[in-house]
Amino acid sequence: MRQGDPERLMEAYRATRYVIRPHATTGGVEQVLQVGRLHPALDAALLSRGHHTWAFITAWNPGSRPQGKDENQRAQERLVAQLVAGGWVPAPAIGEAEDGSWSEQSLFVPGLPRGDAERFGRAFGQVAVLVGRTGAPAELLLCGGDLFAPTP
Repeated sequence: MRQGDPERLMEAYRATRYVIRPHATTGGVEQVLQVGRLHPALDAALLSRGHHTWAFITAWNPGSRPQGKDENQRAQERLVAQLVAGGWVPAPAIGEAEDGSWSEQSLFVPGLPRGDAERFGRAFGQVAVLVGRTGAPAELLLCGGDLFAPTP
């Protein structure tokens, strides 16, 4: 996601398609999440596995400032390692612009509590992460990233 004025950036986050690749935790089908929407099929798949919360996170492009592919990939590998070390089982995902102008490798983490999602987002320099609870709409959670800082 590209840095811009804060209102446009938040609009872009809200318009993003948060795509979970087919995985056992999603019932084996692709799931597309959006801010403010309910996702009953995902809820059913998660509840069948005993999960009530989830997070959609990435280590790509901290502060919504584009980084090189290699740098993004190394950061993403560190995020995966930290999640796995904490006992979480991340599923492959991708965040993509509504118009297809950008995409970021991401992770869907079933069972990850909101506070942990914010902590991981903050640790990896993210402006926001998408979080949810079964039966409730997906929510954009600001992580305290420097959204309002001028671009260098």
